[in-house]
Formats: sequence, structure tokens, C-alpha cells
Amino acid sequence: MPGWKSSTGPRPRDVVAEHPASVLVVVEQLRRRVPGGIGTYARGLLDGLVRCAEDGDGVEATLLASRGPRREDPLAEFGLPLVTSSLPGTLLTRAWDLGFAPAPGGFDVVHAVSLAAPPLRRGGRLVVTVHDVAWRRHPEATTRRGARWHEAALGRAVRHADALVTPSRLVAADLAAWGVEGSRVTVVPNGADHLPAADDAATEALLARHGVQGEFVLTVGTLEPRKNLGRLVEAYARVRPALPGAWPLLIVGPDGWGDGSPPTAHAQGVVFTGAVDAAVLAGLYARARALAYVPLTEGYGLPPLEAMRVGVPTLVSDQVPSVHDVGDDAPAPAVVVDPLDVASMTAGLEAVLTDEVLRADLAARGAAHAVVRTWHAAARRYVDLWESLR
Repeated sequence: MPGWKSSTGPRPRDVVAEHPASVLVVVEQLRRRVPGGIGTYARGLLDGLVRCAEDGDGVEATLLASRGPRREDPLAEFGLPLVTSSLPGTLLTRAWDLGFAPAPGGFDVVHAVSLAAPPLRRGGRLVVTVHDVAWRRHPEATTRRGARWHEAALGRAVRHADALVTPSRLVAADLAAWGVEGSRVTVVPNGADHLPAADDAATEALLARHGVQGEFVLTVGTLEPRKNLGRLVEAYARVRPALPGAWPLLIVGPDGWGDGSPPTAHAQGVVFTGAVDAAVLAGLYARARALAYVPLTEGYGLPPLEAMRVGVPTLVSDQVPSVHDVGDDAPAPAVVVDPLDVASMTAGLEAVLTDEVLRADLAARGAAHAVVRTWHAAARRYVDLWESLR
């Protein structure tokens, strides 16, 4: 059985309430080569918890992860105590799958930020965040191995977790459809205020390397079939000749799995930048004429909110809850299209790129929609949930 090693760090807890809950936050996702959207969520949640603690309204949070680098561990940047396994990530998560390597005891709550959750010894309560059930909604966009792991991991979470958290009503409804009691599910929308200030020099350098001048259409996300890039590029190729400007389509994000390049990746005007750091991403949003984000399915969808915060007109598929969870009567703060219909995407792109009245309206409504979604507010709701489980 692997051992656990604790390291203490500065804890912003001097103003916390007298007896806050002790929470072990499982952040193994931050050890991944491509942490993806779950990694962004984990970082945002931890930043929000630090802010709650500074307000005197937090918890005693400790981080749990697999063996880190021999030198300074990047997880130390959060200033929270850290418990690490003697095992590397692949072996640790495999051990969890088999019911071994239980989380260390002594905590009121163990919260896993993804379906990679450790078993518990006696005592303590388990909370698991379920970001989506994409492997069920679109099995053709998921590897068989990935679908098997996610199905088994969700089954363990449903059997053993005291509470499940989802980022949207859509995912909560998916869980209810498969028999999970509503009383066990809490919906906590993600924040959108995690990007740093733009690095203008690095952004300009990136655009210069790719020969991009002026405005452009932006799409952001890990390159994988679920992101539906093939249809997006086809729609862009159709609309490009009708555009008043030579606005290229920038595809920004790390490689995922499968064929990351859409079938028409070499169409005129399409530019792949690969992954960029957060400050450059902020700079790209600030320069984009529009964001297009059209996944086949999504548990939440952070890129549209990131773009909306800086007033970028946005086009999304009808599968993006971060945009659609606005109330039954409120209009969506984006142009909404069918992700399976290239003609719908083509018309949507033309509108969001050329209709100036629409663009101004989208910029205003999008900014108002995104600005209230903060990680501080999200963390506050997590604290309430954890305290309720003590």
C-alpha cells in the first residue's frame, strides 16, 4: 500500500472561523499532461477557496495528489498543505480503481475534482464533481477505453459518494435520468474570472509567427472529436468568401486524442496555434472578432464565458450549458447553432461576424452574463456543501 507524505505550507487561515470543516481536495487532474477544462476548474476552485479564507469564511483545505517532481512541486503555488502519494499518477489512479490506496483519514470531507476519486477509510464524507457524461451522450466521440473507465468511475461515485456536484442543470438532469436521487446532486456553476492580465507582447509574437494580422475568429479547446472542429472548419470555409475582411480562424488548444486535425484543417485561412499559456489566451480573446465554440456535448463550457467577460461576440452550439443556463425567459447571450448542422453554423458565423447591431448586443449581454460567474461565489457554495456534510 502506498505511503502518503505531507508537506505544510503557508495557510491563509488566520482569520478563518474557529472550527471550520477540514477538507481534503483531490487534485490529481493537475498532474495530467493536459489538465484541460477540469484543470482550469480545479485551479479556479482553489483560488476561490483562498479568497473565502481571506474573508474569514472558508475551510481548512489540504490538497491530495500523486507523487510530484523531485524539485519544487507546482501545487505549492496555492499556499495550501499538500499530501502526496509515493506512487506516480497512473499507478495511483489505477489503485483507486481497484479499491486500494485509500485517502488519509482525519478529514471531515474528501472532495474529488473529477471522477478520479480515492476510496475512503471509515469516517469522513466523500464528494465527487461530475463534469459531464459525454461518453454516454456521444459514444462515437469517445475512445472505448475512456468510455469504460468513465462508466466504472461514475458507478463508483454514485455508489460511494455522499454528494455529487455538477456544473450545470444539464448534467444534473443526465444523472437523474440514470437514477441518481436529486437530493444527492448539487449544481454549482463554475466561475469565469480565472484568466490573468493579457501578455500583449507574447500575444503579438504568437500572431506574428503565424502570419495573423488584424482581427480573427477564435475557437478554444482540447483537440478531440467531441469539440466538433471538422464541422466548424467546414462552416468557416463556406462563409469566408462572403466576409468583408480576411479574418482567419485560429484554433487554439493542446492535442487531445484521436485525429486532432479536422478533415479540412488545411483550408485557406485556418491556423493552428497549439496550446498557449493563460496570459496569451487572454490576449487572444481581447483581439478576436468573435469566438466560435460548437462542441457536440459539454458539461459546462468555460471558453464562451472567458470571451464574454471581455466583450467578445460569441457563437455556441446548443449543447453549452454555461450560456444556456440563463433562466427560462432570458435570451441566450450568444448566437446559438445546431452542432450537427453545418448550414446553421455557417449562417451563425456570418451573423456574429458581420451584423454590427447584433454584435453590440451580444457584447453587452455576454459581459453581463459572465461577470457574475466568479470562483469566489462558486467556492462559497462548495464551503456551504462541505459544512452541511460534517
